[in-house]
Amino acid sequence: MTTTATTITTTMTTNTESARIAALAVAMASIALTMACTASAVEPVDFEAAEARVYSQGGEDGVIAKLFELIEPTAKYAVEFGAADGLKGSNVRRLYEQGWAGLQIEGDPSQFAQLVENMKPFPQVKNMQAWIWPGNIEHLFDITGVPKDLDLLVIDIDSNDYWVWKVIHEYRPKVVQIEYNAAFAPPQRAVVRYHPMNYPDSTDFYGASIQSLYELGKRKGYELVYCEKNAVNLFFVAEEYFERFGITDNSPMVLYRPPEFGYEKGGRAPNGRGWPRANTRGPLKYGEGVIPKAFIER
Repeated sequence: MTTTATTITTTMTTNTESARIAALAVAMASIALTMACTASAVEPVDFEAAEARVYSQGGEDGVIAKLFELIEPTAKYAVEFGAADGLKGSNVRRLYEQGWAGLQIEGDPSQFAQLVENMKPFPQVKNMQAWIWPGNIEHLFDITGVPKDLDLLVIDIDSNDYWVWKVIHEYRPKVVQIEYNAAFAPPQRAVVRYHPMNYPDSTDFYGASIQSLYELGKRKGYELVYCEKNAVNLFFVAEEYFERFGITDNSPMVLYRPPEFGYEKGGRAPNGRGWPRANTRGPLKYGEGVIPKAFIER
């Protein structure tokens, strides 16, 4: 009887110790997991605080600088169209001053003449006079030697921006800056109906809504990271870089900003600001041709 009791006591002690060791192991694993999660958590980037203007229209210079703090540029190559005079409102001149190469495209002859003059300090930058449309953009990139892995693409043509970005397949910039039409709050999908001769006419007939551009970006493998304060430009990064920015919700409903420009009332946006509605002026005209204004849901 004594031997049996001793055996039972020894077995119970061994089981108790095993349970304690197992519980301790679980606790340590939990602590290790918590520490790992804490260490890997990324603080959200404060792009609003980063906004700064050197040459850009708004705070784009600062936003671009912040983006490339977290994304290492490889080619150090930036493309902008329309580039205007390459000085006032330029989104890339600050990069060129830092030694980046690039391509500037502008269609307007007088603006292009000023662009060439203003780009003289940067022999590593190519300038091209051309009107952009979906059928020629990748050809222009090809003949000017734009690298397939360029770092920054700025799309600013105030008309067919959506349609041009849509057809860029052979080139994959790490960052895309593109104007959006803040007149249309999410979840509205709105894109100007395509016509090769579309042009801005100081109404809200231009570009595409944040919702439409967000969904296009998703299909192309890009994630929206910021909508600037003055509600003009959106910034996208290639999806493989997105986690670096600590953004938990990048939906248009969260990032959208209504226009901080234009009229105080009468605009299509929720705050009534922005450009006058497209129908307050007649159709677009070119030569003898007429282009009816319309938005489509894309």
